Amino acid sequence: MKTQISTFPFLSLCDRTVSQIPMHRQIYEKMRQAILSGELAAKSRIPSSRALAAQLGVSRMTVVNAYDQLFAEGYLEGKIGAGTFVAGALPEDLLLAPKTRSVKTAAFSRELNLSKQGRLIARDYEDVLLEHAANKFIPFQNGLTAIDSFPFDTWARIAARRHRHAPPAILTNSDLAGYHPLRKTIAAHLKSVRGVTCEPEQVIITAGAQQALALIAAVFLEPNDEVWMEDPGYLSARNLFALSGAKIIPVPVDENGLNLKAAYEQSKKPKLVYVTPSHQYPLGVTMSLTRRLSLIEAARAADAWIIEDDYDSEYRYCGHPLASLQGLDQEGRVLYVGTFSKTIFPSLKLGCLVVPPDLVDVFTSARMLSGAHSPLINQAILAEFIAEGHFARHVRRMRTLYQERQQILVHEVKRNLSGLVEMKADDAGMHLVGWLPDNIDDREVSQKAALQNVRFQSISDSSINKYPRNGLVFGYAAFDEKQIKHGVEKLAEILTEMTGNQNDSMPRMPFAFPSCCWQRVAACS
Repeated sequence: MKTQISTFPFLSLCDRTVSQIPMHRQIYEKMRQAILSGELAAKSRIPSSRALAAQLGVSRMTVVNAYDQLFAEGYLEGKIGAGTFVAGALPEDLLLAPKTRSVKTAAFSRELNLSKQGRLIARDYEDVLLEHAANKFIPFQNGLTAIDSFPFDTWARIAARRHRHAPPAILTNSDLAGYHPLRKTIAAHLKSVRGVTCEPEQVIITAGAQQALALIAAVFLEPNDEVWMEDPGYLSARNLFALSGAKIIPVPVDENGLNLKAAYEQSKKPKLVYVTPSHQYPLGVTMSLTRRLSLIEAARAADAWIIEDDYDSEYRYCGHPLASLQGLDQEGRVLYVGTFSKTIFPSLKLGCLVVPPDLVDVFTSARMLSGAHSPLINQAILAEFIAEGHFARHVRRMRTLYQERQQILVHEVKRNLSGLVEMKADDAGMHLVGWLPDNIDDREVSQKAALQNVRFQSISDSSINKYPRNGLVFGYAAFDEKQIKHGVEKLAEILTEMTGNQNDSMPRMPFAFPSCCWQRVAACS
């Protein structure tokens, strides 16, 4: 028997007129309170997202977002084919802090006098929590590294040495733009491996790539300024620029990178252009040299700034990377963003921002005002780790390991998911895209996979405009052969259940994007 809305009287209190509290947030809060109070008993079945959406008269994604948050926090659990249930055992920390819960719940039950930015932050609260909850080593979570292969003994020896002989300058955080020896080391490293042309003074040390983007937004963006962004693209960057009041211009990506013709059809005067030219996220395209030069010229003509996010350029498995946009730029239009979270370990929270000489002072000041600085002692450790050659050796080892893991993933997908997922190897990066048949909803697959402790980002979730194909992002770098096989087998179960074992009748498209990547891989074979 289906559970009717009449059994959930608390949901009738959801108010569509409370503009600062999105409907999915209200549903989440009401159900959470009902679970904690016992009104919804442990292990009791709840309606499907489709059924509850119909009964409440809201979109299905509204309910899905509420359910996703409840799943992420441990209030709900479920199995494919069996349905969704209230968790049998609630998360321990939730049971230990009722006063905190009641205060927080009260805050969300009334209208808050928030700014426009505050309302945007509140709207995206669930996404932030889900991203934080997703930061677990479960396949195929993207952006994670093989931490168990990091040379922690070497890092620890350098750390011990730096702590024993730390000068007062390191202990007082005296360098306004970051530890100068590290800035000098990074400048030399980037010139050698990426063709970045800069002096150490142009290197601003950040607490990761996200802070670099936040500094750029703070320095440049006014409300309604236009930002060209790759679509599909990096969701966190998009949210950050939107928070600054910018107008996001979604620009499609073709086999050469950001499609400038499509960009001009929507916008003539962008303030910023955000690109991932070395390995576009998530499609994996490498921006061609011709397109890079055209983009630099377009930025010059529009008096715009280009943000070059070089997030995983260290991992190229065939040939040499093209010169960075920053190295090609002759007019100081490019802001280069780098991170060590993909090469060292994420919790180090260290990155860099290379700015044109005339912007050094303003970005140094912006960094100081932000207040989020990586400890200088960690910067000193990293400087020695790079200078002594440990960083380069580690990257070489990881390049070999990640290429092997990519090959394992492609093999397992072909073996277990033939006709269900289309995937080919790439010559760079830490993730691959698996393309689904047209009648399979990639968001739904992602949600079902989360119940099986397998995680994907869907192409739909990375897109503003509907992308022509549905697909899943497979992060593979952090996972060994056993984990990859397990994740692929779980996905096979999900897709088989969704398609009703009618694999042979599944519609398929001969189109496989991006073809340029497959041609490069074939040339390397």
